[in-house]
Amino acid sequence: MRARLTLLVALFVFSGLLAAAEDFDPAPLIGLDLPGAVGALGLPQKMFAYRGVEESQDNVVFYYPDYRYLFWYRDRVWQVRCDRRFAGQVFGLSLGMSREDVEKASSRQLVPNGDSLYFDLDGEKYPLRVRLVFAANLLTDLYVYRSDF
Repeated sequence: MRARLTLLVALFVFSGLLAAAEDFDPAPLIGLDLPGAVGALGLPQKMFAYRGVEESQDNVVFYYPDYRYLFWYRDRVWQVRCDRRFAGQVFGLSLGMSREDVEKASSRQLVPNGDSLYFDLDGEKYPLRVRLVFAANLLTDLYVYRSDF
């Protein structure tokens, strides 16, 4: 019995490592309604309001324990964020990479603007943009959002 339990724990941990190594694509989450988002990611661990500069920029945010965030406008996801603690890869990039390593690893046309690099995604139902945010030369945040907002 103890050997079975040890094997189950080992399989669970190994499967978690495999899932973390997979490349997460946030683009399909953009535009989801509440049932679609809960179906894709489950219930969030927390939910909070995020005050924008203007009233039209106020958001409700779902926070997930793997450090993913869904930003809502009205009843649809309009932005997805992965913060510096997210363990997976997004578009082949890992949070914590140096700016130079991101520039080398990315096959996309990166556009610099201040502390960020941007690129657009093609072929989606909405025009999407990716923002890679750097602090102290390290990738600390990744945002995918509707660029028509």
